[in-house]
This record gives sequence, structure tokens and C-alpha cells, in this order.
Amino acid sequence: MGKVHRRKMAQKFLYHVNRKKLWQKEKQKRLVRVQNCTLIRDNWDDKLSVMNNYAEFSLVHDVNKAFPIPKTKQLIDPNHDKKKIEKKKKVPDKIHIREEMEEDANTERVKSLRISDPNRLFCIYMLEKYGTNYLAMSKDHRNDYQETPKQLERKMKKFMNVKKAYQKYLDEKKAGRDFLSEFGMND
Repeated sequence: MGKVHRRKMAQKFLYHVNRKKLWQKEKQKRLVRVQNCTLIRDNWDDKLSVMNNYAEFSLVHDVNKAFPIPKTKQLIDPNHDKKKIEKKKKVPDKIHIREEMEEDANTERVKSLRISDPNRLFCIYMLEKYGTNYLAMSKDHRNDYQETPKQLERKMKKFMNVKKAYQKYLDEKKAGRDFLSEFGMND
């Protein structure tokens, strides 16, 4: 440990630092900004710590503390834990939040398939020119990314699964539209 007068010399007051702004900046850093979950954001108490807020919601902050891996001592002597005095736990107030989050997590999400416009045009061109011959598609000069036949097959299946785009393509094809000449892709 250093000498007292050396430590005092190291303590210097920074006059150019605005303490009020510094305090406000630290206060902003302490505020937890919950972005994704509106339930937690609306019920968050800024005066409580993160752990206490989670305890209020009956959620776990640290999974390792909630479900600890037993040590060898505990495996040998199972009564080892019982010797410790258990703390009285406070009953959480906002249990409904956890239940609503569980309901939200259990609801099925509908996955919406989308395809970009250049990919759609590429798929239309390939289907018009080669049908389902994926090997010939992979050798085409417009296959800029040098995709393999399997990758092209997956891309075509994705295009066919996007109902809106594929149905529009089929309707226009049925109406007699010539895609190859229209897009300038007939080489």
C-alpha cells in the first residue's frame, strides 16, 4: 500500500467536469429500458433493482441461483442444506405478469413468408426457362451467386410457398404473359 501523502497527491478534483450532467448521465444509465416486452415495461419500477423487479414479477434473474448444480458435499450429505437457516421469502405482487407472458409464449405464431422482388423475378425467369431442371438452372449465366441445384430447388420451393407472389405469377402466365421477352431475359 502506498504512503498517505502519495495517495492524497493522486486525488485531484476535475474542475472541467460538470457534476450535475455526470450525475444525470449515471442516472440514465441505471434506468433499465425494456424494449421488447410491453408487459414488463409498463409494470417496471425504476426505484427497485433489476433483481427485485424480477422477483416482483415472480421471474428469475439468475437461473444458476434458482436451479443450482449440487456440489459434491451436498450429494454426499443431503441434509447439509437443511442445516442452514432459510430466509423468509416475500410473496410476489405481480404474478399476473408471468402468467400473461406464459400465455403469450404459448400462442402459435403465424410465419409470414416473403420474397424480395429481385428473387421473385429470378425465380420466374428460371421457372420459365428451365421448368424444374435445377441442374440446368445452376449452370445458367444469370445464376450470379453460383447457387447449387439444391439451393435453387429450395429457392423455387420458397417462391412457390409464397402464395401471393406465386398465385400472381400463375394468373399472369394463364393470361398469356410472356415473361422471358418482357423482362428482357430471353437469351
